[in-house]
Amino acid sequence: MNPLDVDVDSVRRGAEELVQAKEAVGQAFEAFQAAVGSYADAFGGDDIGMLLGVAHQACVDGLTECLSTNLTELENYAAGLHSMAEGYRAVEDGVSDIFKSILGKLGG
Repeated sequence: MNPLDVDVDSVRRGAEELVQAKEAVGQAFEAFQAAVGSYADAFGGDDIGMLLGVAHQACVDGLTECLSTNLTELENYAAGLHSMAEGYRAVEDGVSDIFKSILGKLGG
C-alpha cells in the first residue's frame, strides 16, 4: 500500500478556487436572470405568444433550479475541502507534538 501524502496547502487552495468558481458562476447567473427578465413580455399576448411564454418560463425555471443547486453544491464542496484541510493539519500537528514529546523524554 502506498503512503498517503496530503498537501494541505493544495487542499486549501482547491477550496479557495471552488469559492472563486462559485462566485463567478453566481455573477453569471445573476446577469442571466437580469437578461431573462427583459424578455417577460417579448412573446406577445396572442395564443402562440402565450404558449411560447409558458415554454420559455419552464426552461428558465429549470435552468434556475439547476444553477441554484450547483451553486449550493460548490459551496458545500469548498466547505468540505476547508474542513478536510483543517483535519489533516490537526493530525499532522498532533503527530509532530507526539514525536517532540518522545524526543524530549529521550533527552533530545
